[in-house]
Amino acid sequence: MLSKLASYIFLILTVVILAASSVSAQGVSVTPGLELSPSTSSPVPGQSLTITARSYTEDASSATIIWYVDSKEVKRGVGATTLEIKAPVLGKRNVISARAIIPQGGEVSGEITLGSGSVDLIVESDGYVPPLFTGKISPSFQNNVKIIAIPHLANAAGVEYDSKTLIYEWQRNDMAIEGQSGYGKRSIIIEGAPVPRPYTISVTVRSRDGLSVTKGYITISPQVPTLSFYVDDPLYGPLFNKAVGSQLNLGTQRESSVLVVPFGFNKPQNGAGNLSYEWTINGSLRSDLLTNQSIILRAPDESAGSSRIGLTIKNNRDILQGALGGFTVVFSAPAEESSVSF
Repeated sequence: MLSKLASYIFLILTVVILAASSVSAQGVSVTPGLELSPSTSSPVPGQSLTITARSYTEDASSATIIWYVDSKEVKRGVGATTLEIKAPVLGKRNVISARAIIPQGGEVSGEITLGSGSVDLIVESDGYVPPLFTGKISPSFQNNVKIIAIPHLANAAGVEYDSKTLIYEWQRNDMAIEGQSGYGKRSIIIEGAPVPRPYTISVTVRSRDGLSVTKGYITISPQVPTLSFYVDDPLYGPLFNKAVGSQLNLGTQRESSVLVVPFGFNKPQNGAGNLSYEWTINGSLRSDLLTNQSIILRAPDESAGSSRIGLTIKNNRDILQGALGGFTVVFSAPAEESSVSF
């Protein structure tokens, strides 16, 4: 009984092997087709890009390749494995296809849909700037940074999507930022790192149906915070339109108030916070001014000359934050000694 069963199984295996050999002998094979890949996966409208055709089963360099844009032939040639094209306008999509005719017979083909879009990335540092400051500063060491995405994607009618209805996939150095990605999450917060290395933030923005996609990225390189001096006018307040340069001339008024602005430091709007201010006059430290963000300079009576004012700012908590600066104060009146008092 077992002998007959073994013979029966052997017969079935023999038939299967012969059938498989027959299929192979007839030359029947399945090719995966032609792979089309653009030089960028998220072109902006009007951007020039290259579409490359590759086949992992056939020699595309010897094949006659025919290219089509929206079913219209645009290029043909032996070994024509690339197509130069411009990205369509916002909201429009082009269907790019190619056929590769193999000299030995047969052909492979491929197709992709090409759209366009863009995304602007705005970087905001939480480093200190004075009230009503209209400029912008770069992120400093150990600042928290907010990044806001402003995407430009449109539907087939050319109408831009509301940014609140799009899906955002954020990455830092190619690592997903899971907790801050998702539907409508068009901004993220990056906390200041103890070791200030440059990093790249990228975001992929897509519509809910996945038909419209764009990507943007930005590299952030934290900088050393800075300080600037400004005359604090008793009538007009701080004169932020012009910083004190290397020299401040007291002139005939014989007195001036000077304010220092610690740009980019982690500090509250009011008060010194964790900052210390080490003011010096001609190299001598004034320990009574360690929390003073401004000073009053007075020229001695009947004296003329100059003195060097120096300042070192340190953050006693975020120790990578520090800056130094200074200027020379000049006062005029006929006298031999040169000195100034706070």
